[in-house]
Amino acid sequence: MLSKMTLWDKMLVFSLIVISLTWLVMAMSNKTSNKAKEGTKTVEIVAHGNLVEKFTITEDAKNIYSFEFGKNTGYIEVKDGAVRMLEMDRDICPEGICSKTGWIKKTYETIVCMPNGIIVNIKNNENILEKNDDTDVIV
Repeated sequence: MLSKMTLWDKMLVFSLIVISLTWLVMAMSNKTSNKAKEGTKTVEIVAHGNLVEKFTITEDAKNIYSFEFGKNTGYIEVKDGAVRMLEMDRDICPEGICSKTGWIKKTYETIVCMPNGIIVNIKNNENILEKNDDTDVIV
């Protein structure tokens, strides 16, 4: 048999609704602020363990960058906040896997050219681990 809701029952339901709405608003504002932080990113190009090129991109950046590695030149295209490696001559990169990787946009994505020892990474400018040099974490 159903009984009437008491004052305490109504207060409990009201409290749960308020808590749920507060959590939802906080989650949405956090998502928005994270997108704002990801607005500018840094692209790092490393060849044989040496930083060859480093530049900042934004969501509206469109450009082609060149970088030198050894006696050769490679090209990176930037468009809509994403990066890709343009195809190199078959003598330099026989398989062309690096250019077939396609566009990368997230910080966990990487382009690798094994024959030439090239690694292309995207890093957030707001990365906490970069600000603290003595952090003992493997990313």
